[in-house]
Amino acid sequence: MSDPVEMVDRLGAAFLTQDVEAVLACFLPDDDITYVGSEAGESATGRDGVRALLTKLFERPEAYSWQATAATIHALPGAAFVIAEADGAAHAADGTVERFPYRVTGLLSRRSSGAWLWRAVQGAEPT
Repeated sequence: MSDPVEMVDRLGAAFLTQDVEAVLACFLPDDDITYVGSEAGESATGRDGVRALLTKLFERPEAYSWQATAATIHALPGAAFVIAEADGAAHAADGTVERFPYRVTGLLSRRSSGAWLWRAVQGAEPT
């Protein structure tokens, strides 16, 4: 069982591992998924497209993570729309960590098991 805010944090923790399959496990298992990052060109729809984008992102020398600090949840039947403010972090190979504000917005679907999984999610760096 999970809740929508936990899913923001779970996705951030999965990004830190740079494990494509761990990130994809945060999404619904079907092909109707979308991920949009904070930089130009970081947008993919469909499982294969999201997998290809994540593979490219995880080739970078730094790993990213985030943890929610506040969230607005709009509940819908079987779904939730989330807008979460978060503390983001860029983890360099030398162990240094650069912190920055981050925002995660997206649509979660509730499975019959009660677990929440992402259908669509966007990360952004608010200025």
